[in-house]
Amino acid sequence: MSRRLKFVACVVCALIPAAAPAHHSRANYDMTKEIVVEGTVADLAWKNPHISMTIERQDSGGERSRLEIELTSVSEALALGLPKDAIAPGSHVVVRAHPGRSGPAAKAVGLDVRTSDGIVYPLNIDARLAVIPAARPASGIAGHWAPTLESYPGLGVIARPMQVSEAGRAAAAEARRASAGTGGALPCEPFPPPFLSLFPDLRTIDVNDATVVMRFEGAIGVPMERVVHLNQDDHPVDVTPSLMGHSIGRWEGDTLVIDTVGFTPHRFGVLTFPSGPNKHLVERLTLTEDRLRLEYALTLEDPDVLAAPFSFTAIWNHRPDLEFSGVACDAEVARRAVQP
Repeated sequence: MSRRLKFVACVVCALIPAAAPAHHSRANYDMTKEIVVEGTVADLAWKNPHISMTIERQDSGGERSRLEIELTSVSEALALGLPKDAIAPGSHVVVRAHPGRSGPAAKAVGLDVRTSDGIVYPLNIDARLAVIPAARPASGIAGHWAPTLESYPGLGVIARPMQVSEAGRAAAAEARRASAGTGGALPCEPFPPPFLSLFPDLRTIDVNDATVVMRFEGAIGVPMERVVHLNQDDHPVDVTPSLMGHSIGRWEGDTLVIDTVGFTPHRFGVLTFPSGPNKHLVERLTLTEDRLRLEYALTLEDPDVLAAPFSFTAIWNHRPDLEFSGVACDAEVARRAVQP
């Protein structure tokens, strides 16, 4: 049996709410319609924050045309199980996609692709499909991890139960006015926890006696790092605010509890809402009994935005098969992704 056929395909059930966009607005696409495009991959741009490929197709009259398809980011594609060589130029593929709103020749956004060997791969988290290797036990929380698709129904869905204050809603409205015309895009810049901890791509954890270091690409190709201090009982009284905040950790049995304060305000600091200077984040990382997954639980408080603390729990798969892509975020690709 080939290595690919040993992979396990996991399709998330239809009861999970539709995914909210991971990085950019879907305003350019008709998300109520689907098209099927069969042809040959003429071009592949393996870039962040979005991969794109161009399909050359031929109609019944022999006329040839090309259609650009937007995919997810490189780090998410790898975590979802899409290998670059599966859609290399020259490959014959059948793509399921949402069409562009401006006509049949407009760029579409891909859902999944069937390759010539019959394997169906996801092109986007909206496909609710992952092709991943069989799980392997971890020795502890150190290692390579990626959230399950079940744990990522979309940022909007995750944030929906939050009790947001009137001040928080006013701050969000102001942020939307300030970013009008950008399509809500994330530029090629780092962003804070817990936002970066939710995307279904690789994150690594290194543990030593003094620190726990967590590294991310954040599903846009921007390296980010968090340092959790294990040898401090309290946060410094004069902590300098920063994007990642100041984190201290303690062990409760096999659970790592991370307490973070000292965040600088950020437009995505409370997921889909701006954060204030009093944001406080508590996270708990617990290895499951079978040692195949980590349970990641967060509680977020921000009196400037939230009327009550917000909690969320996700499951991260142990993914020793993954490495960081090393593909940097391309500002021009990010800009084109939100152009009508």
